[in-house]
Formats: sequence, C-alpha cells, structure tokens
Amino acid sequence: MLEQHQAAIAATLLHGPGHLPPALFAGDDAAVLRGLRVHANTISHARLVALEESFPRTRAYLGEAEFNRLSRSFIEAGGAEGRSLAGIGARFADWPGDLLAADLARIEWAWLESYHAADAPALTLADLAAYDASALLALPVRRHPAVRIAALSSAAAPLIDAAFAPDVAALLIARPEVDVRLFAIQPANVAVLAAAKEILPLGNLIARLAEDHPDGGAAIAALIDAGAFERCER
Repeated sequence: MLEQHQAAIAATLLHGPGHLPPALFAGDDAAVLRGLRVHANTISHARLVALEESFPRTRAYLGEAEFNRLSRSFIEAGGAEGRSLAGIGARFADWPGDLLAADLARIEWAWLESYHAADAPALTLADLAAYDASALLALPVRRHPAVRIAALSSAAAPLIDAAFAPDVAALLIARPEVDVRLFAIQPANVAVLAAAKEILPLGNLIARLAEDHPDGGAAIAALIDAGAFERCER
C-alpha cells in the first residue's frame, strides 16, 4: 500500500493534480494542492542546489543567472527525472548549447564519477620491478574503476587547470588512491583505455600504443603512473 501511495504522489508531482487519487490526503482539494505545491517547490529547490554543487566551474563560466536558467530548463524538461540528488547531473553536460560550458560540465561530472567510484589497488611503476620481461608482457591488467575520459570539443581544459593547453582534446580523470587527478591525453591513449575495459595482457596494450607512439613502453608507463590500470588476476 505504501508503494502505491508513493507512486501516486510521484505521478501527481510529475503530471498534475488529475493523477491524485481521491481521499489519499485529509483536507479539501485546495489544501491538498497547496501542500503538494510546497512539496514540489522543496524538491525543485533541492535539485537546483544539487546542480550548483555538482558544476561549480560551469556555473562560474556561465554566471549565476544563466546557470540558474539552464538548470531550471533542464529540470522542467525531465532531465533529472528518476535520479537521486547525487546522480542528478548525469545528463546535464548534454544540455548547454555553449560547447565550452558543455565540456566544463562533462569534466566536472567525470570528476565526480571518479571520486565516487569503487576503490581498487592501482598498478604502479614500482610493481613492475618484480617481473622479468616475459612476465611483464603477460601481466593481466584492466582499466581502473575510477578512470573516466572526458572528450572535449572546445578550449575548456585551461579553465580546469591553467597548465593545460587550449587544444587538449581529451582528459584522463583518475583516482588511484585518495585524490582525483587530471591528465591531458591523446586519442591513442583513449583507444587503449577503452580496450582495457576488459582484462588484457599488458603487452597487448603496449603493442596498441606502439602503433601511434614511437615508444609504446614509455606511453604505457605514463598511463600506469597516472593510475589508469588495475592489476588483475585472471
């Protein structure tokens, strides 16, 4: 019964008072609607605050008024429907028409996903010293669960970190331990990280990178140093 009542309230908030079953609440229709209106406004305010807290750089770039207008439009169009406050911004990066704002939102959401991702021991360069050449190439690895890739269509990277060049096309977001870290990466690195969604021998990833890098070993070492891989057992 409780689930039916909750579903009825949700349908009413989403689709209007015509979906409210009679006698669900005590009081006349006007009182019930006033109560629902207050409840809906409380939910809407909480969603707006959650978006502000999820996308501070995007909000700073757009300005308070434009970000608020965009957030309200996103919520009213159903962009947050069915999501908790923590997950409310999952589709927000697709909303801004401004490419730079969209990229900033994409980076910020990837950062949050990385921060909240499952913990796992990251493969480190120090770990590699325990292996001879053949064992090293056969070492099974996969992409670390906290790794995210933000593909960029604008010069958004310097707004996240002034050390990044304006032409950075993708950012690697990683959290091998406590802190989330960001790195500029090339398309070849993006392809290797995509392949590493499944467990692969380290040698396979080196070979893939060697197709586009003069030194595939050095390229994979940079990704390992960034905390991009988890050491696995088959």
